[in-house]
Amino acid sequence: MKYLKLYESFILESKEETKGILYPLSEGGKKTLILLPGSGKDGGQGKDDFQSLANSLGKDFSVYSADFVNEFNVRDYAQNIVKEIEANNDIKSCAVGGFSIGGAIAWHLAGALETSKKFNKQLFFIDSGIPNSTEEFAEGIVKGNTPRIAMAQPLNVFIKNRAGGGDITLEEEKQILHFYNDEELKTFKLRNDVKDNYLEYMGSKFPPSTEQIKRESKNNNPWIIEDKYDKIDFEKRYSVKPPEVNGKSFKEGDVINNKKFVEQDTLKKHGLGREVTPGKISKDVLPALKGVEVISLIAGNKEGKAKQEADYKSQIIEAKESTDGTANTIVIKGVEHKDITKSKELATEIANNFN
Repeated sequence: MKYLKLYESFILESKEETKGILYPLSEGGKKTLILLPGSGKDGGQGKDDFQSLANSLGKDFSVYSADFVNEFNVRDYAQNIVKEIEANNDIKSCAVGGFSIGGAIAWHLAGALETSKKFNKQLFFIDSGIPNSTEEFAEGIVKGNTPRIAMAQPLNVFIKNRAGGGDITLEEEKQILHFYNDEELKTFKLRNDVKDNYLEYMGSKFPPSTEQIKRESKNNNPWIIEDKYDKIDFEKRYSVKPPEVNGKSFKEGDVINNKKFVEQDTLKKHGLGREVTPGKISKDVLPALKGVEVISLIAGNKEGKAKQEADYKSQIIEAKESTDGTANTIVIKGVEHKDITKSKELATEIANNFN
């Protein structure tokens, strides 16, 4: 019995060691796409970012994705994926791509596939790009995310959020609104379904207990407007936020939150940028991809409004400088960074531009 348990343990460990990085989200299509996810609380989760896209691409595509932890060596990770692609007989020819931070990882993957006969020489940036250094990427995250001045949500959704938000439905999530300037907030308050039906907790007035809010609401379901990180049940509601933001205004706390994310996540993706020596700021960068067509698919909206070209100028430049081949920019209208991978239009553009 003792030897049987040892044998079973050995088999489990062997399986764990041979477990691959890539896994399929859809199979059977003649066109193969390798997609790398963006980063979140627990690293990158390919299924979360791309299952909807794989479904929308349909039977013509086989879509593979991957996960990653918060801290790892990007360039080694790319090399390991190359080995899996070469060893996978089901992958005859493939393009690569990535969403958000995953686009930069996919750029390294495209470079590692340079001599592979299986690479069709296409790279899809999905609201992404490749900066000259990891530090530059990190700075872009902080600068590119405007802090909110307020947020609003119906009382029933507010109560769920205070409890941790685990049972919030997709429809309820759409009702959580964020405002980035006074004009947006003023316009919201004038909406027919909002005026005379909201409770405002702004400035020094913190949201009180849920019981008190219910009394003030007179058994209705008013909109709750707030401008700070709620102190009540902070750890439940903001379990992924740094404790330093507790009680701070969104205008202050969002900046702190973004900086913490960069420190704990982005800067731990070793070799993410193009710097020749990872972690060292230098003018020397890895060369542009050779003969690779880059298709940069950009979210057309930001903070509820259509972007101007100046808003994505840096992405256009990064796409052009990332390759000595062609670089095309396509704006996916009406979608934001957070929901671009769920967009039907994204699937259509990928299908139309795939070789």
